[in-house]
Amino acid sequence: MYMISAVLEKEQVKVALFDGEYKLLSQKDGAAADLSRLCLDIIAEKGIKTADVAYIGIAAEESFAMPDAIEGISCYGASLIGARALGEAYAANDVPSLVMLKIDDTVECGIVIDKKIYTGTHQLGGKLAHMVINFGGFACSCGRKGCFEAYAGLAGLKRIAAEAGVSGADTLTHKTLFAMDTPAAQSAKNTYVKYLASAITNIINLFQTDELVLEGAFTEVGDELLAPMMEIVLREQYSRTMPNKCNIRFSNQNVDTALLGAALLGR
Repeated sequence: MYMISAVLEKEQVKVALFDGEYKLLSQKDGAAADLSRLCLDIIAEKGIKTADVAYIGIAAEESFAMPDAIEGISCYGASLIGARALGEAYAANDVPSLVMLKIDDTVECGIVIDKKIYTGTHQLGGKLAHMVINFGGFACSCGRKGCFEAYAGLAGLKRIAAEAGVSGADTLTHKTLFAMDTPAAQSAKNTYVKYLASAITNIINLFQTDELVLEGAFTEVGDELLAPMMEIVLREQYSRTMPNKCNIRFSNQNVDTALLGAALLGR
């Protein structure tokens, strides 16, 4: 039996064929509008019948209208970040539970519990970006104040830097701020790490997953951000005295985890 996975991002799609052991056999790229044709093409090119395909897993942005089936093959859908989290859980250490945080302009989260993506009611569960970490704090795009995203995302980083008096704060990225060595920049970095650590500690305390995986532009900073953050998290997490703590690490960059995760959706 075979599985097809598709990853749609913006107007483009990647379609892949996997065997029963989830080994990647073939891949095609094209326009998102050609999803159905690309799925059928990849089957035909391998000489496989549609009856031999168990399902099609589709990872896409929330606005995408998921089809129920393509040429009689059942489709299963998930968000991009959810599929990445599921693929990461299998590709790395095959862990049963995992939270993935993607931080760049915004904050996205994927949650895997017992090797299944957690979506909650209305498919809107796990919006950890909008967990308040500073009541009455920075305004967030969701309409609330003090959300995780309002501090950890790029706009939050710039605002923290501006309040600390960092020159050129409105042009900063995570990488450029953490490369600076002025007193103002150090103050901004300390504040940013404090808020990030607070949110991550809350997530660990809430879910107690095996792993928490970090990805996105902010990971380019590396250990200069991770080390001071970990010092706070290890000190403040509720499970600090327990032997098996949540493993915090950067994502596996050598595997297309979204494609793999989409292939696992019907498992």
